[in-house]
Amino acid sequence: MKLSNSAAKGGAIETTRAHFFAHGAMMALAVASAGFWNAAAHAQVDMAAQAEAAGADEIVVTARKRQEASQNVPLSVAAFNGEMLQSRSVTTVSDIQGLVPGLHYQERGNLQTELTIRGVGGDARNPGIDAGVGMYIDGAYIPRTSGYNADLSDIAQVEVLRGPQGTLFGKNTIGGVINIVTKKPTEELTGFVYGSYGNYDAVRTQAAISGGLAPALSAKVTVASWNRQGYIRSRVRNERLNNEDRLGGRLQLRYNPDTQLDVNFSVDGTRDRRRGVLNQIGSPAGAAAPYFTGNRFVMDADQRNSDARDMWGMTLGIDYVLANDMTITSVTAYRDIDILVYSDIDQTPLDLFHSGPFTDDTTMISQELRLVSPGNKPFRYVLGLFGYKQDIDSDRDIFINGARSIVLDTAANTDSYAAFGNFDYDLTSQLTATVGLRYSIDKKDGKFNQQRTGLDYAIPLKRTDKNLSWTGSLLYKITPRLSTYATVSRGFKAGGFNLDTAGAVGLTASDLNFLPERVTNYEVGLKGRATDWMRFSLAVFQMDYKNKQVSQFVNPPVGNVPVVLVTNAGQARIKGVEFDTTLTPVHGLSLSGNVSYLDAKYRSFPNAAVVGGVLVSYTGNRVERTPKWTAGGSIDYRHPIGSGDLVMGANVSYNGAVDLQPDNLPRNYEGSYTLVDARFGYEMADGKWGLYLWGKNLTKENFATFKRQFAGLDQVAYGAPRTYGVEARFKF
Repeated sequence: MKLSNSAAKGGAIETTRAHFFAHGAMMALAVASAGFWNAAAHAQVDMAAQAEAAGADEIVVTARKRQEASQNVPLSVAAFNGEMLQSRSVTTVSDIQGLVPGLHYQERGNLQTELTIRGVGGDARNPGIDAGVGMYIDGAYIPRTSGYNADLSDIAQVEVLRGPQGTLFGKNTIGGVINIVTKKPTEELTGFVYGSYGNYDAVRTQAAISGGLAPALSAKVTVASWNRQGYIRSRVRNERLNNEDRLGGRLQLRYNPDTQLDVNFSVDGTRDRRRGVLNQIGSPAGAAAPYFTGNRFVMDADQRNSDARDMWGMTLGIDYVLANDMTITSVTAYRDIDILVYSDIDQTPLDLFHSGPFTDDTTMISQELRLVSPGNKPFRYVLGLFGYKQDIDSDRDIFINGARSIVLDTAANTDSYAAFGNFDYDLTSQLTATVGLRYSIDKKDGKFNQQRTGLDYAIPLKRTDKNLSWTGSLLYKITPRLSTYATVSRGFKAGGFNLDTAGAVGLTASDLNFLPERVTNYEVGLKGRATDWMRFSLAVFQMDYKNKQVSQFVNPPVGNVPVVLVTNAGQARIKGVEFDTTLTPVHGLSLSGNVSYLDAKYRSFPNAAVVGGVLVSYTGNRVERTPKWTAGGSIDYRHPIGSGDLVMGANVSYNGAVDLQPDNLPRNYEGSYTLVDARFGYEMADGKWGLYLWGKNLTKENFATFKRQFAGLDQVAYGAPRTYGVEARFKF
């Protein structure tokens, strides 16, 4: 279902779909007919199955396109299998941030999702900017942050990689990667049913069934839903805001005739409807004075607040093991994400500013080809080619004092190509050197059409960015279970266009362009097992930024409507330390902890913004949304009682004080807070039945995740309130 009139791009979409199916069919035929190699049988380990079987005792990661123990990987990576996610009540991507030091996730509706790792990433609402943190599901790149927060249902493993990852993954990512692996279909009949009920009439369901359809052919169907009453009461419109109304599903097919060929096809879709609030009144400043309720759960907006998202996609993954144990992999993906947003910008009973429709219609097709050498040789490598095409059409309607005053019709089209390679060589039995290279070409064109009294614009846009990025590292195995590493890597993110802005007087194409950003990451680490019952990871790093892309509100020299602009900071430096550990001192007890320290500052950011017609500098300011300290801890305990086990778990996460905007104004400062989640239940010994009580934000912390100033108003978005409920799970 389309959310807006997208007829203009219909032909391009149909062509893209045709290319997807045609290419996928040719790849399947080519690989399936590769039997003329007369390869002998080879043992091929299923990535997801091995990750799941590893359990809490060992961490197996697939970030470098082969199965490896975490302590043998010269980069900072956190990994969680499905059981670990389930025990910590992780149901969406946003739930992961309390488990990973340095990971920040903030969502103000689907259009304005922000994800950073070590302070690198940012808000990709602007259709002319790329995401700084990449997300992959079964090897397929998710093109926009608006498509990130789907349900994590029937997941085998989630890996979070920190730092630039361009030499390992298809799409270039400067800040890091979240790599999600779903559970593959099984030939035997298996499945589960899950249900949860909580306060605010929250009902969440998940179910999956998997089994064989024919020899070597198996299938799985997974569905998930989430419905919840809104926890904010809008008195003027007599409605509940910040509700949930989501339905999604995934169909997977697997053809695995022998140990050489593995073909996986999946199609998924999500329908999401919310009365989402992008921001609330944060203080009685300006025109909000008579309408500031002082209660985050009560507001008096007179205009519509809604957020609708429809997205679907297909992925075709083919793995073929050659006679020499090398693996050829093809990942072909198509995604479509449509967003429709209405917002009462001032959130008062006065119609000062409101927006809508805001639409983003995104289509993407990508193709990745990889050749991976055997993992048991002294020289190992990953070679890859990547092609990516993304088209975004956006519309923005802004009303001032009840009149339709600004209309934006914009588009951004991206063609990205890359060749990359990652090479390992064992200098000795204990010392391994790694070198990686990536060459990228990003071509973008677009348009910026604005209708505004006296300020009509029709500006075509075009740019090309080329880059060679690299990585180098040394890994030394102190013992078979303890390693240390040193890594230097260069990351790159292409430049783009300011398409989510209201153009002021004298606007030119140059004003709408911003430059690529680059980061050099220096990192040393120590990880592995200190004892049989203690696993840990320690990383110390420094990231030097050049031309950091910063999104902010700027007061224009003419007009009363602040504009959103992406500008390039001169230089920024982020220094930090990360530590995480897991302890299993006795059978049935697991303790985990993590801590992150970030010292993030702009070393040079002159002429950062225009305030009251005057240029101001942010040099010396702290980088936004990077608290100095974050920490987390969890406990999981299992004790046999009767014919089953008593299971108990609790998570605590600490978020240090943070500046939420690069201006570092006191009004945009948020103090520290601590969140406490818990889960308590009983499971049958055979693992088929489980009944649990759960709660999140049990101490009712009231905290802000977003602050800014708009037209004299202080705006704020708050984190989720306390939620709790009961859940049941049945497996077969």
